[in-house]
Amino acid sequence: MSQPRILAVMDSVTDNGVCEELAAHYDVKCTLTLRPTLQQIKDFDPELILIDLDANTPGKARRITQAARAHYRRPFIILLKSGRAAPKNISYYDTLLSKPFVSKKLMATIDELLASRPNYVISLPPFTLDTRTQVLDCPKGKIRLNPKMAKLMETMLLHAEEPVSSLMLMKEVWKINRIHDIRTLHVHVHWLREIIEDNVSNPKFLKTVTKNKGYILDLPGKVTIGGEPLYAPARA
Repeated sequence: MSQPRILAVMDSVTDNGVCEELAAHYDVKCTLTLRPTLQQIKDFDPELILIDLDANTPGKARRITQAARAHYRRPFIILLKSGRAAPKNISYYDTLLSKPFVSKKLMATIDELLASRPNYVISLPPFTLDTRTQVLDCPKGKIRLNPKMAKLMETMLLHAEEPVSSLMLMKEVWKINRIHDIRTLHVHVHWLREIIEDNVSNPKFLKTVTKNKGYILDLPGKVTIGGEPLYAPARA
């Protein structure tokens, strides 16, 4: 079995042997500057990225996390930082470890994150959605959805055979507690139907509920959580 791939963005001063300790358990590459780091995200295809915020400027860390979020695998991100305050201007990361910490805690955190991959997979045949990578496996193949469409599909899967109101969808998908722009919802439903339906004008699965003023995923069966992660093809 191959070792998990870890990309550690450190420097020679703050490393303190972290890379060497990780290399005994994982396939590790360490980078110091931005350009090689961005290239390794593409070439090394890491499953997890470790970023020492004390060794990287906020702008550099933000660029790295943005590249990781856009990567087809959506690697996990652990931030290392002196102090417990949440980092500013970095929204995409999984956990923050405050220094100092023992290496066992770091490796336990890595193992827990990697082991959690299957928990992001939701299945109700003929659909399987990986909510982390936002890849939907459907009769038309594996398709990467945009974030709003992925959240819309997740909500409909978790409430299959139940009418879901437009207001609930606005709350779940757009985090808005009112019908702010119903056209936005209709457009995203249309886009999702283009992916999962054979006939958009006569949907078999994602149907409109007039009385409820919402939608229903007309799909019998039991939703299951867990399974092999789904990845869309890497961008050229």
